[in-house]
Formats: sequence, C-alpha cells, structure tokens
Amino acid sequence: MEKNKQVSIFLMIVFFFFLVGGFVCESKSENLKTAPELNLTDLNGNTFKLSDHRGKVIILNFWALWCPPCQIEIPYLVALYDKYKDNGLIILGIAIGSGNDKKIKEKAKEWGIDYPVINGDEFSSIQKNFREVRAIPNSYLINQEGKFFKNYVGFSTTTSIELEKDIKTLLKQ
Repeated sequence: MEKNKQVSIFLMIVFFFFLVGGFVCESKSENLKTAPELNLTDLNGNTFKLSDHRGKVIILNFWALWCPPCQIEIPYLVALYDKYKDNGLIILGIAIGSGNDKKIKEKAKEWGIDYPVINGDEFSSIQKNFREVRAIPNSYLINQEGKFFKNYVGFSTTTSIELEKDIKTLLKQ
C-alpha cells in the first residue's frame, strides 16, 4: 500500500510539472561549459562520438518509455530533425530507465524516431556526466564548438517554439 501511495504521489508531481509546462535553463554565452566527450553505440550498432560532430548543432534528448510528456515531445523533435538535419542539426535520443534495447528500438520505431537512439542505462559515461538529469524529458542543446548552449527540462508547446528559435540562432552562426 505504501508503495502505491509513493507511485501516486510521483505521478501527480510529474503530471503537475507537465501541466505547468516545464522550464528552460539558460547559460550566458561567455560562461558556456564544454560538453563531455561521449563515445556511444546506438541501437543500430553505429558509433556516436560527440567530437565527430563539431561544427553541428546537437540535441541530447533524455527520455523514457514510461514518460507521457516524453511521448508528446518526440514528434516535435522528429519534425525539427527532419526540418534542420540538412542544415547541420544532430539529435541523439537517450532512453533512460526504459529496459532492454529491443524494447526501446520497438518503441522508437512506433513513435517514428528517425535519429540515433541509445540505451543510456548501458553507458557509464552517460551516468557519470549527466547526473543532474533528475526530470525528463530533458534536452541539452550543444553549439557548433561543442559547448552547452541551453538545457530544457520538461516539455510544453512553448518549449518546442523556444528550442526551434535557438536552433535557428545557432545554425546562423
């Protein structure tokens, strides 16, 4: 009974956070922190090394299969990727707390994700370098120099508008 109460409270908090609309954390351009080097393998067996994508705008998007706001956010990210990938946008989906690769791959296909996805639980570098990820969805926007530009926590329609505005700004640089 106690566990059910805890789960209910957690779900109410997640719902309230989603209802309120999430929030955005900004960094001042002169204080941008360099993103950590990541050397990962996506669910299709392809290597994803962050430094190989210098000169591109990168979104690291943390999500989970069990997260309703993540499921709502994914189509917006797919649309952004399809719109800007030829201009230098890279998205890496990082599934956390979502089970095995097969389950994640099936859901990614069902949700129409056409950018690389990894199982974040399988890489210690993700766990080590992104300990501050406490809420999902959570997206890090990284500029062409490999520095964190902005962090988006939660999701709302204003988040997608702000994210696209920031992508356009960075792609013009």
